[in-house]
Amino acid sequence: MKAVFIGSGNVATHLALALQAKGFTISQVYSRTTNNAEVLANKLKTAYTIDIYEIDRTADIYFYALTDNAFKYFIRNFDVPNALHVHTAGSVSLREFDGFANKYGVFYPLQTFSKNRPVDFSEIPICVEGCNSGVQEQLLEIAKQISNKTFIITSEQRKKLHLAAVFACNFTNYMYDVASMILEDSGVSFEIIKPLILETAEKVQTLIPYEAQTGPAVRYDEKTIRKHLYMLSGKYTFRRMYRILTKNIHKRHKRK
Repeated sequence: MKAVFIGSGNVATHLALALQAKGFTISQVYSRTTNNAEVLANKLKTAYTIDIYEIDRTADIYFYALTDNAFKYFIRNFDVPNALHVHTAGSVSLREFDGFANKYGVFYPLQTFSKNRPVDFSEIPICVEGCNSGVQEQLLEIAKQISNKTFIITSEQRKKLHLAAVFACNFTNYMYDVASMILEDSGVSFEIIKPLILETAEKVQTLIPYEAQTGPAVRYDEKTIRKHLYMLSGKYTFRRMYRILTKNIHKRHKRK
């Protein structure tokens, strides 16, 4: 199949490379900025444009890897009626295509991507949804070419999945950042806590998160909690987060 990528960010980069490796022809990359478009186009050894009116209109499929607002603007100003149009967003409904495309769907890879960090796409869950059963089956077949983990997920399910992913990934990574800042204040390297992070992630491969919970909050260790809050006296935001998280762990793990 011949594909065009609308967008050149993290998702577009990894997905385009994965599809190209399986024989897809990526005929063009579109981005609003020349540098971003050129970087991805060079990786793919293909053409690029920053002009919506110069986008290749002969592709079989168009992948929209854009921010939510940019996507909504774009589909209102781009018309290739006979092609398949697919977005890759976690929180955008399939119905956003209504009235702007005849064949459309969702192709959502559930993973955190950074441009220069390689990923194994065969292990990444890909969630698809189509405007009809034919499109849905076509997207499922494309997904199976690059991943061993493919799912048909509705827009409502995907919105909840995306929300869960924000908690499990984005917010968790911010907690790593907070831990890094606390360690930095003490002159201790972040390296020392990496085995703990890895073990925490490994545990939930065999235990449900509820069973894997440890720490002073689940033990109702008020003495340690007070010490921690005292240590955070000069850091209001961190102190407030600590209180909120501790309170919620208390509520989730009520004393028997």
